[in-house]
Amino acid sequence: MAKTYNYVRYKMSEYDLGKFPGPKAGEPAVDFTLSTPDGKEVKLEDYKGKWLVIETGSITCSMYVKNVGGFAKLRQKYPDVEFLLVYVREAHPGSRLGAHISDKQKRKMSLDMKDIYTDPRRVLVDDLNGTMHHLYGALPNMVYVINPEGKVIYRCDWSFPKKVEKVLQNRDQIHTDDHVQIITAAPWIMIPTVLRGGWDALWDIAVAMPMIILAHLRADWENFKKKIFSEEQAKSKRAKTF
Repeated sequence: MAKTYNYVRYKMSEYDLGKFPGPKAGEPAVDFTLSTPDGKEVKLEDYKGKWLVIETGSITCSMYVKNVGGFAKLRQKYPDVEFLLVYVREAHPGSRLGAHISDKQKRKMSLDMKDIYTDPRRVLVDDLNGTMHHLYGALPNMVYVINPEGKVIYRCDWSFPKKVEKVLQNRDQIHTDDHVQIITAAPWIMIPTVLRGGWDALWDIAVAMPMIILAHLRADWENFKKKIFSEEQAKSKRAKTF
C-alpha cells in the first residue's frame, strides 16, 4: 500500500524504522530549500561556513518535545553553532489538530509550535510534500550535525541533546553511530503531547503500541547486525595490513 505523507491518522505502517536514508556521517549534506514562517526561502547553502545542528519535529511529536529544554541549554553553551528546528508533518494528527493541508497552514502551525513549547531556536518549515524530510530520512525526530564545509559529521534517527553535545565536544571526528535504542518518550511527556492531536490521536498510538515496540526492536536488531558486520570488516582490513 502506498504511504500518504500527510496522513490523517497515525499508523505504524507509515514508517519504516529499519531504514534511514539520507546523507550519512562523512558525506556531504544534500542542499534543500525550506521557508521561514512568513514564507521566505532559506537554503542549506545559506549556512555554509557555520556549524549547524538540525532537528526535525512537530507539535504532536513527544520525541521532539522531550528535547526542547536540552537544546535551549546547548544553544547558550555553544554560541558559535546555529541550532535549527525543521517543522515537518504532524506525527500524531487527530480531530483537534489535523494533518497539514496547505503550505500556508503549515507555516502558521510552525509558529504555534514555537509558542506552545517556548522553543528559542529558529524554526524553518518544510514544504507540504516533505521534500527535505524525505531527503534526510523521513523520521519524526532526526538530528544532523553539519560542519562549516557542508559535511555531515553526525546524524541520528532519534535526537538527544546529550549525544549532540558529545559530538560538538569532538568536532574533528566523524561520528558514525546513527541509531538510538528507544521506544517512546516518557509517558508524562508523550500523553499530553499526543493529546494535542486529540483523543483519537492518543487512541491511535495506544492501538499501535505493540507494533511500535516490535518495529523498534527490529530496528535495534538490524542496527546491531550492521555494527557487528562493520567491526568484522574493520578487523579484516587491519589484519591485511600486517
